[in-house]
Amino acid sequence: MANKQVNIKDPDLAKVGVALERAAANARQLGFDTNTPVYVYRDGKIVDIVKEHRTTQSKKKTKAKSSPKKTTAPHRKAQSKKTR
Repeated sequence: MANKQVNIKDPDLAKVGVALERAAANARQLGFDTNTPVYVYRDGKIVDIVKEHRTTQSKKKTKAKSSPKKTTAPHRKAQSKKTR
């Protein structure tokens, strides 16, 4: 958002923007913590950001699980042959 310097005489009205941003951050956090949908309007569409977050997290987990794991079995076999 563009930062505009505006002189507002009402002190309560001057704090509205900061309060709205804080409320939005709290709503997002509550949605993530409780797995409750949080909808935002993005690029002309209504999107559930909690669902997006879950989807990206599950994709990251599946990539991590499918990565090849290093094993030390050949090294152990070589040692056991030497000791026989």
